Formats: sequence, structure tokens, C-alpha cells
Amino acid sequence: MNRREFLETVSTTALAAPAYAQTTAAESSAFDTEKRRRVGLIGCGWYGKIDLFRLLQIAPAVEVVSLCDVDQHMLENAAEMVAERQASKKKPRTFSDYRQMLKEAMG
Repeated sequence: MNRREFLETVSTTALAAPAYAQTTAAESSAFDTEKRRRVGLIGCGWYGKIDLFRLLQIAPAVEVVSLCDVDQHMLENAAEMVAERQASKKKPRTFSDYRQMLKEAMG
């Protein structure tokens, strides 16, 4: 992808974003009335945190119960940030191996 293609894609996406936001807001109100959802995140870097925090904004009934990352500093930072932002103020469990996190979630 060259720069011109990238800019065309970004501008098209930017024009579609307001319509998507209105649809998402309507859907999130229906989602909020449902039962509490428990969420875990694998990969606590910038993209992972942005997606997770956006989910907490549009669906406050979501509770983040576990986080996983190989970088211990990134993992602890994300756990503190999540505890501040989620309604329960609980700090999620942390894992350095995604297999262990999924094993505990399934068992």
C-alpha cells in the first residue's frame, strides 16, 4: 500500500465513523441491559488498551477479570489503569502466559 492508497482509505473510514458511532451507541444501550460480561485481554500494549478502554466506555457492564502480557511493566501498568476505569474498581488478575490464563478461564 502506498501513501495515496493509505490516505484514501483513512479518509473513507473517517467519513463512515459518525454513522458507525450512532449505530454503536444504539447497540450499546441494548448491550448494557444484558447480564454482566467478563472480559480478558491478551496483549496489553497500546492497541489492546485502547480497544479495552473503548469497550469499557460503551459497555460499562463489562468487567475486566484478567490481563496477559509478556512485558511485566506493561502488564502492571494496564492492570492499574483498568482498575481505575472499570465500575467495580477491582484490579484484574495478571498472567504472563496466555495459555495459563485461558486454562484457568475454561476450567
